[in-house]
Amino acid sequence: MGRQQLPRAAAAAALITAPLLGLVAGCAWPPLRSGERAQIAAISAQPDRWYIFSLFILLSSIMLVPAVLALMRLLAHTRPVWALIAGSLAGLGILIGIGDSATQLVFWQMGSPGASLDQMAALATRYNSAPGAALIFMIGGVATLSGTLLLSAGLWRTHAIPAWTAIAIPAATIANIIGLSANSVPVTIASFALLLAAFTRTAMTVRTSPAWPQRTPATVSPAAGSTLPART
Repeated sequence: MGRQQLPRAAAAAALITAPLLGLVAGCAWPPLRSGERAQIAAISAQPDRWYIFSLFILLSSIMLVPAVLALMRLLAHTRPVWALIAGSLAGLGILIGIGDSATQLVFWQMGSPGASLDQMAALATRYNSAPGAALIFMIGGVATLSGTLLLSAGLWRTHAIPAWTAIAIPAATIANIIGLSANSVPVTIASFALLLAAFTRTAMTVRTSPAWPQRTPATVSPAAGSTLPART
């Protein structure tokens, strides 16, 4: 594989890896009950499964950063301003989502043996009901949804991806936000499965599309020894 193909391969790998890691997280996610006390008790009963869920949902969120950059680069060839605005919104939301995902490791420790169930439940209640925290995560959700909608619309308008893919990406994003917010394992798994299908199709486009920007190699002029762009 040449150097020109490495960015394509890395972008395609990120598009597939991000939802795949999320799918593993969803399958490992132990069923939760309503109420913070019941949730902490469920985590305490299955700490290993909760740790696997927390780790893989965090890794999935991290891998969404290069995945969004891949979508931006695919769109920037024809709609650079659109790609910048949409990608910035999606990137902001994903960065906030990484912080949200990392807090699941805190909940994992709340359910550790020896911790007071009453105290941990009270702490979880205070955290979940804090307006300052809820506002940040709400902004993140809106930014992620807005950014993915704009990216998908732009890629569809430029015929970079099929219509079903452009619909599936924001649909999976909406389902994912709902599933994680409502602690719904089936909805979360379905959202990651749909996103995996859409991103896999997009990864195929990344690997083969002529719209993917290529660096122009440089050549050295034999007469002057200066570096000039290669002619195509």
